[in-house]
Amino acid sequence: MAITSTQQGVITEAEFAKIAILTSHGALVPARPLADDDRRDFEIHIRRRFTDSLAVQLKTAKRLRLHGRSRVLQINFRLKLPLISDERLWYFLAHFDIKTMRFTDPVFLIPSRFLHRHARHGIRRGAMQLQFKASLEANARDKWSSYRLTQAELGPRILQILEGLQYQAGASREAADLIALKGVVWLHQPAVITKTSRRKAA
Repeated sequence: MAITSTQQGVITEAEFAKIAILTSHGALVPARPLADDDRRDFEIHIRRRFTDSLAVQLKTAKRLRLHGRSRVLQINFRLKLPLISDERLWYFLAHFDIKTMRFTDPVFLIPSRFLHRHARHGIRRGAMQLQFKASLEANARDKWSSYRLTQAELGPRILQILEGLQYQAGASREAADLIALKGVVWLHQPAVITKTSRRKAA
């Protein structure tokens, strides 16, 4: 008997939270909102910090498609209009292998603005149809490859995004999109060291 979509959601959400906590060495705190009206499965903040949080929506598939010899992750879903695109809303997309009971590497962590722009697949009955289709092969160079991660990289990547959000106020949309890319580090002016702070450090 196959698991239901509801069971799939519960299982994959628990697995995501486990990986986020373990790969951040406990620094990340994923919390489930009581209502998912804003299309978010988790609100994630850094432990003991409450100024910034990241909303994450999960989309998973139990099967992979084959395109020649390449494994392809394809996830079709729909969202009610209007679409909500925000720098603090990201999507986690992955294949969950029922046999091994874990996600398959690579997984994808994608900002909502980019996904909504590039996964649009038409409008039907007042909802936007979206299709995410990405190769899982190591040599893939598609539009999603900048956002692919191993599971071990998930926690550090979320920490990097949260740290970057603190310095994006006033940044242009182009700068925000650039910061969202994997491997881009947002540099900022260091805090001013006062004489008092130097005496304490001594």
